[in-house]
Amino acid sequence: MALIDDPQVSELLGEISDFAIFALDLDGVCTAWTPISRSYQVAPVDEVVGYPLEKFYTAEDRESGLYWENLKTAAREGRLDSVGLRERWDGSEAWTRISIVKKVDSAGDHVGYVGIVYDETRQHDAARALHASEEAFQTLIQGLHDHAIFMLSPEGYITNWNAGAERIIGYTAEEAIGQHMSVFHTEAERERGMPDQILEQARIAGRYFEEGWRVRRDGERFRAESHVQAIHDEGGSIIGFGKITRDITEQYEARRHLAATEEALNQSEKLRSLGELTGGIAHDFNNLLTVVRGSAELLKNQTLSDEAKARHINAIVETADRASELTGQLLSFARRQPLQPKRVDLNAVILDMTELLKRTLGGEVSILKMPGADLWPVRADPTQLENLILNAAINARFAMEGAGTLTLATQNVGGPNGEEVCLSISDTGVGIAPEILDHVFEPFFTTKGPGEGTGLGLSQAYGFAAQSGGRLEIRSEVGRGTTLSLHLPRAEAELASSTGREDKGADLDVPRGTRVLLVEDSRTVAVFAQSLLEDMGCEVVHAKCGEEALIALDDEPSGFDIVFSDIVMPGLSGLDLAAKVRCQKPTLPILLATGYSEAAARGEGSEFPILPKPYKRGTLSTKLRETMDTFSKAA
Repeated sequence: MALIDDPQVSELLGEISDFAIFALDLDGVCTAWTPISRSYQVAPVDEVVGYPLEKFYTAEDRESGLYWENLKTAAREGRLDSVGLRERWDGSEAWTRISIVKKVDSAGDHVGYVGIVYDETRQHDAARALHASEEAFQTLIQGLHDHAIFMLSPEGYITNWNAGAERIIGYTAEEAIGQHMSVFHTEAERERGMPDQILEQARIAGRYFEEGWRVRRDGERFRAESHVQAIHDEGGSIIGFGKITRDITEQYEARRHLAATEEALNQSEKLRSLGELTGGIAHDFNNLLTVVRGSAELLKNQTLSDEAKARHINAIVETADRASELTGQLLSFARRQPLQPKRVDLNAVILDMTELLKRTLGGEVSILKMPGADLWPVRADPTQLENLILNAAINARFAMEGAGTLTLATQNVGGPNGEEVCLSISDTGVGIAPEILDHVFEPFFTTKGPGEGTGLGLSQAYGFAAQSGGRLEIRSEVGRGTTLSLHLPRAEAELASSTGREDKGADLDVPRGTRVLLVEDSRTVAVFAQSLLEDMGCEVVHAKCGEEALIALDDEPSGFDIVFSDIVMPGLSGLDLAAKVRCQKPTLPILLATGYSEAAARGEGSEFPILPKPYKRGTLSTKLRETMDTFSKAA
């Protein structure tokens, strides 16, 4: 039995299809009629068989003899396919497709016809709906006057153009179609090949988005938000691009105005707070200067014992270190501290700091570590990071009045800022009142009493987080404690085997006899630095500026082993000098030093090692040796 004769198959076909199979003799009279669908079952077989199928044609088609013309075509060409309005048995009309095939016997003689007729109303209605939707879509596209919407060929040439594009960019459809999209870009962008780069990125990624300046027909620039979407055929090949451009000049100018207003407000707030900040800083610096000056005056006393002299000298050295830390805090708050970021494993940093934290916090404070699994590496300055953790822990001890639990937790997080690593430092202290919480990151704000600090700790941490590309958040509830959360971006590269901490072992001694070109414009600093270098056994030539240094490099017959230069100098800066030396003598090691440099804070000269001022003998010796070793390995 043929599958189509199975009653269950026939039932299923009746549910999903709408057709009938028939056979005709040479005169067009129906000799067999097999309705498959429920729609055609309403026609009694005995009233169809024995009659021409002309009765299913409309009156107009019957008058024109269309049925018989179809039979002639099938006889002549072997097959006839047609679609048109036909009448159902109940008199209603439906879009119907009919296929008639010429039937021949084994001898090749024409003996009749076989065919199939099926209701195509749904397909026809769907096609009409699609056509209507396409028309509606085109009407919508043309009606969007605040969006320039147009199509591009695979090479970037415009193939159509809506009214919004004409209004925003200024070209009519006749003027725009056929032009390359690069006509809307600035001359500088065209020289850089930016239009082709946009299409290439859209070709690779499937889409491209950007905000930038574009050019109208009259040459006026406008701020645009542009989306480019690659369009593929069924085989996956790119057949063009769709582009939507929106004029956001007004919004852009509003954002700039708002930013300028906010900046002016911030500056006003900074000026307002400067007086309060100055008091705290002056208090601390005056204390430090008192120790330095007093110790120096006592050292003038010829009757002091060697023990007393050593004590006063140590006091001066320790006080200078404290002054250096205070200026570092100020630079961190201002986000001007030159950082030396490295790939860091936060779990390893916390593990290595545990003993230090225990000694600092005392036995009444329990330390709970909750390291995140498979923690991503981050890029941060390890020293500044450790300072942040230590300062936060000391603040927590203060809030817990010396007894409680400090929790250090890390975890990978994702969100609107991308993949980040979060370090949370929580305490079980008294908490912070809401009216105070809003001020804790302000540089002059402190809950400590007079003489107990400047209040720069959290502001320093805030500046460090921002300068490292992250952010610092704080949550607190009175009576339940406080949580400080540091979010840092995930590092792109994998974490190396290092823990992210520098080796803090013994100082490396610079080889005796090392020839150093010292470039320093400050006379007192130059005398100090030269004394340190000569005490290490170095041979030193001093240049007061970058220009003198270049002359010395040309005139010194035996050459130098390393250039040690300040960054901030009149005329040729240390960074400019380093760049010139790198070009002229690429194998000559260069070490830079600075108390503060705006250019260095922006990241300029990051390819050169930088030694922060003030520095001490051991630090200088180690940095000189490391720099020379690094250049030696690279040579």
